[in-house]
Amino acid sequence: MYSILKNLKFSVLNYIVVNLLKFIVRIVFVRHLSLEYLGINGLFSNILAVLSLAELGVGPAIVYSLYKPLALGDKEAVKSIMKLFKKLYISIGFVIGSLGLCLYPFLDSFIKDKPDIADLNYFYLLFLLNTVVSYFWSYQRNLLIADKKLYFVNAYQAIVQVAVAVAQIIGLVLLESYWCFIVLMLLGTVVENFVIARKAYAEYPYIKEESCELDESVLGEIVKNTKAMVIHKLAGIIVFSSSNIILSKFVGLVAVGLYSNYYMVITVMNTLAGKLFEAITANVGHILVVNDDEKKVQSFKIMEFVTALQVSVMSVGMYVLFNPFITLWLGKEFLFDKATVVCLVVLFYLMFMRKAVLLYRDASGLFWQDRYKAISEMIINLVATIYLVQHYGVLGVVCGGIISTMLTCFWLEPFILFKYSLPMSLNNYFMDYFKYTTVTILCALGLEYVSEVFINGYSLISFILFGSFIVIFVSLVWFGLFRNREEVVFLKKKLLKF
Repeated sequence: MYSILKNLKFSVLNYIVVNLLKFIVRIVFVRHLSLEYLGINGLFSNILAVLSLAELGVGPAIVYSLYKPLALGDKEAVKSIMKLFKKLYISIGFVIGSLGLCLYPFLDSFIKDKPDIADLNYFYLLFLLNTVVSYFWSYQRNLLIADKKLYFVNAYQAIVQVAVAVAQIIGLVLLESYWCFIVLMLLGTVVENFVIARKAYAEYPYIKEESCELDESVLGEIVKNTKAMVIHKLAGIIVFSSSNIILSKFVGLVAVGLYSNYYMVITVMNTLAGKLFEAITANVGHILVVNDDEKKVQSFKIMEFVTALQVSVMSVGMYVLFNPFITLWLGKEFLFDKATVVCLVVLFYLMFMRKAVLLYRDASGLFWQDRYKAISEMIINLVATIYLVQHYGVLGVVCGGIISTMLTCFWLEPFILFKYSLPMSLNNYFMDYFKYTTVTILCALGLEYVSEVFINGYSLISFILFGSFIVIFVSLVWFGLFRNREEVVFLKKKLLKF
């Protein structure tokens, strides 16, 4: 429990500080550089996310294989796994670099109405270098994470990223230079990975020693899981990282810039709330190994309740305050229409509600069992998004994500989890899902009515006050309606002890 709380504390603190600075950087960015530069930032990030498919799911598969030897103190197995990790990640870095260079002559084909921006191709090369160098040291951080020492990673990450953000702000204000912005980004990546790697070597000096060959059974499991993760990785890239590329191709860079602002907010909220899952992944793996079926199901239902409560608070807040926030942050000229915002919130809700299921799926090692789900999701998303974006623009991209999620992940992921790992009824799961969703919708509609009747425009103070009211109101509604559930009783006991 102590390791969970320590990891969670450092994760949340790190994320709040770093992303608060990122929002400030974005404000300075749009004030001193044109919207086309913002579009370039989103486009190149997505292109390189697609290229990261070359990672082939090696990371998650090998991290999963580290849990057992770390728990047993088997240093020889850890050394062998890390030796394999090092070889693969260095090779992957060079592969991504090569693929990125192959795309270099075709950059113009990704941009509709290419803007007159000098050094556009050189900016791409710096983005590519930033991605490649991260692979040369990133495998060491995974050893710290697998051994429940995520707090080390977060501490070093926060220090470096805060320094980079401050330097970027100064550089944008004084120089108004995109060159300065991305060079500092590259420098931050190099320094962050270097210091985390040094810490890993200090914590586990034995990984520098010569190691024996990896046990064939362990290697076989890694290979099998990696094959499955290739499919999951491809699906994830298509679903999450192709939006800006598709928008750039069919709509233009300005749409990419506007979309990236909303997506940045969603990503920040999604990842901040998801720090809980990051902090307890290894602990869930332990629960699934040592406990009986009843306790496994009980722990899952608690996590599902916590997930639903988190996403309810965030979705209601986003539904009511998304456009007011963008207005306060960047200005009215950066707003989407109501329909697009509603669909963004729906997609966010659907994606976040998967977190508990995915947490237990990953801790159970069920990568192979749901590989066909990933293929179906990828195909449906790609077809729906490309078709709809040509008719509805940004709204079409968002709706494509909703359609692919509802037709695949929404029901297939819990079905596979309950079939192969947790002895729980799918009907019971969806009954709870329906209850949680109904409460969320009613809270959103009620609070939207309150905001329209009692609030005429938002100042920073009124935004903060009403946002705080939303968090308190939705939380009280949840704990009032579900006060007799076993999950709420358990959480109350833990909170009182804490």
